[in-house]
Amino acid sequence: MKVEKIVYDGTLRIVEVSAQPVPPGHIIGKPLHVLVDGVENAVINGVYPIEKPVVLGSTGIVRVLEAPAADEGLSGKIAFVSPVSRLGRLSIELDGLLSSYAVVPQNNIIGTTNITPRPLAALSPLASLSYRLAVEAGPNPLIIGCGLTGIMTALHVIATGGSPDIICTRRDSLRYVRASGLVPVQSTENLPQSYSSVVYTSYSPWMLHRLVKRTSISRIIISPLIGNTIVHFGRIGGRIEVVIPLPNRIEYKSGVLEKTKRLINFAEVNKISDTAGLLPPTKLGVIISFTRS
Repeated sequence: MKVEKIVYDGTLRIVEVSAQPVPPGHIIGKPLHVLVDGVENAVINGVYPIEKPVVLGSTGIVRVLEAPAADEGLSGKIAFVSPVSRLGRLSIELDGLLSSYAVVPQNNIIGTTNITPRPLAALSPLASLSYRLAVEAGPNPLIIGCGLTGIMTALHVIATGGSPDIICTRRDSLRYVRASGLVPVQSTENLPQSYSSVVYTSYSPWMLHRLVKRTSISRIIISPLIGNTIVHFGRIGGRIEVVIPLPNRIEYKSGVLEKTKRLINFAEVNKISDTAGLLPPTKLGVIISFTRS
């Protein structure tokens, strides 16, 4: 059996290879809806250097075709695939979902269903990560980064009664923040000193260092999509706590997906090679649905 993949190895390529045995602890699935967003943009733009050719497609929904013998009950289920697990990040250290048959670590499966979900549900794993960030962030965090993760984190904080500030490191992202109903902070000058935490969702270390110097923040929540970021901060007479939470189930607040819907595009394709023209994505991402899955 031949498997078609969208691979990045310095250039974006469509690759066709023979199917390989499924490694232990992995499932093989047929992609139904795949989200391509800031992770893939970061890979293609060289922000996240990759060590080997990697299949893109950082999160989404697959139909499980084959599961390990110890967990055969997964076969036939529809699975929600998280972009992160303790094993690494899809589209960066681990192969993603833009493949005619995707091989996925079981650690990245954080929910299953028997009902075929709508395309927007491909945001659910990322929304679940954002919910975990919001829980850790406290009632009035400062969120760095205006991609999908940052915006959904802010929406979750508001949904739980909090009052976040969100600051963009790219001015062209401001319109997406406003489109989600949020009001972005546009300057690091005169920031409040009483934030419950800083939530770091954007690869902009200069911004994080500047904020640590200018505020009395003592807690930083780092999105695991940023990777194994080692934060070295010294502050006389104090310590900074760093938390990197992982989602372990599908869990998010009602309305967050709908408010995020206008920030992304949707596309239907028949086969993997049809997705090449959709990369890198416009807006903050694109959900690609496979009509022959």
